[in-house]
Amino acid sequence: MASYVRKIQVTGGSTYIVSLPSKWVKLAGIGKGDNIKIEESDTELVISRGDQKPKEVVKSLTLKGATDREILLRALTSIYISNFDTLTIKSQSYINQQTRDTIKHFTRLVMGIEIFEESSKSVVLQNVLDFNSFPVPTAVRRMALNVKAMLEDTRNGISSDDISLLDSVISRDDEVDRYQLYVYREARSGEEAENDTIYYLIFSRILERIADHSVNICKIWNTSQDKEVKARDEIVSFLDLSLNMYNSAVDGFYSSRFERLNEIISGKGIINRAKENIVKGSGIENPSFIALSCAEECSRIGLYATDIAELAMDLILNKNPDNSI
Repeated sequence: MASYVRKIQVTGGSTYIVSLPSKWVKLAGIGKGDNIKIEESDTELVISRGDQKPKEVVKSLTLKGATDREILLRALTSIYISNFDTLTIKSQSYINQQTRDTIKHFTRLVMGIEIFEESSKSVVLQNVLDFNSFPVPTAVRRMALNVKAMLEDTRNGISSDDISLLDSVISRDDEVDRYQLYVYREARSGEEAENDTIYYLIFSRILERIADHSVNICKIWNTSQDKEVKARDEIVSFLDLSLNMYNSAVDGFYSSRFERLNEIISGKGIINRAKENIVKGSGIENPSFIALSCAEECSRIGLYATDIAELAMDLILNKNPDNSI
């Protein structure tokens, strides 16, 4: 039996790569894009051809008469998170148009699910996206970019009182939710075996909450009748502060700069003081509703940014067996 020595490469800060002997690759008849099987036994790894395809996960959902739209959406979302390759939604009688519209709406709420087949009594959904083509770190990075754009447009929409721009931020919340559900599904399935998957799952949850607070600010501004200049300037200034902290925290998460992360975490006091200044500045007897409400949402965004920095610090210290501060 031949013996080979290979040097380990590291990419992305946590993924270890080793090259395969070209002679073995040719004998095994494998090439780019093919799967290989890796079996772990204590400190040894056994590599072989990955000819055996993973078993297809097939599930079904039976509808017993008329189904409430929200109940059906919740059920489909739960099945999506539990993971499936094929899902057959069936009924003893015909599936009405309202139910079909709900199923189509569901496919737009999640990632990678398409209607594969329809009949009068069934609708077959198929998962066409998995972690091999769209890994969790990639999904979370795109999610973070979407949230950044939402925050920037929230800030600019309030600054210029652009109702349509703020409405577009509200509509984009569904896209962030799609990413979060996908990350949740992939982390839960266990297909991505990287140790840092749990950190990306937590990161995605924080991003979803930040997007929600951005949406709340847009709704408060669009429905308020009390848009005085002072309130607008205070909100825009607070959003600038929170957005800067968010950008720094996300950059810190990917750059792993320990010292910078510590600075961001220490910014909790700055956020709390900014909120307090708006509360006191609005007056105790006759406070500005829009300023107070938006200040609360802005502070949540800033504090969530410090949570991202803390999560990044946890990830750094978890990866490295020897650390210094």
